[in-house]
Amino acid sequence: MELFPIGTVDATSTGTIDSVVYSFFEPNMGCTSNPVYTTLVTRFKNQTMLSRKKAEPSLTLNYQYQGIFTREYRQIEHFVDSKDDALTSFYAIDFSRPQTPSAIATDSGDWKCSITNTRYYSTIDNQKAYWVFVWDGNNFKLGNVTALVTNTSVTLDLDYGDISLANAQASGKIYPVYQVYFADNALSSFKTEDYIDENINLTEDGGFTYTGNVSFVSKYKI
Repeated sequence: MELFPIGTVDATSTGTIDSVVYSFFEPNMGCTSNPVYTTLVTRFKNQTMLSRKKAEPSLTLNYQYQGIFTREYRQIEHFVDSKDDALTSFYAIDFSRPQTPSAIATDSGDWKCSITNTRYYSTIDNQKAYWVFVWDGNNFKLGNVTALVTNTSVTLDLDYGDISLANAQASGKIYPVYQVYFADNALSSFKTEDYIDENINLTEDGGFTYTGNVSFVSKYKI
């Protein structure tokens, strides 16, 4: 499974792209999430209206970055290049929809997360968010929804990542994860800003900082 911006995830809270190990970081200026509807509407003189659904609703995500280090930008650039820009699908987290479970309990090896709003999630792999990200700000687990009780709980089969159950119970949040494509020319908005002398920090943190947005479009209906 390939997760933006770290690549192929495994049993640790890191990922790899072309054998390079990357750490996870969130968009430091936030994330916006908007449904996109394609209903065609025609109004007539007698005030009647004809409407037709052209396609199923999808989701657009937008990550905003400001003044990120060169190494962080190069990581994003590496991921975009590995997907040939908008050619290949992958997974991205909707950071605009965090939820703090009132309880997380084990259920036959899975984690049952008690939440009051389950409408973002689905047990079907090509609808809504079939995958869920559990994060405490440092470590994470990632898995699919195996069971859902409406507005009560989601049960997760968490195959990736290494956050402990105790840390998840103490400070974990859950986020919906969508299968997505990049919007065209994913890196076109990035601009260089302040320059950081590499001698004042780790070598890989030196160089220009970057500000810009990365946009995604969901592959399946929401």
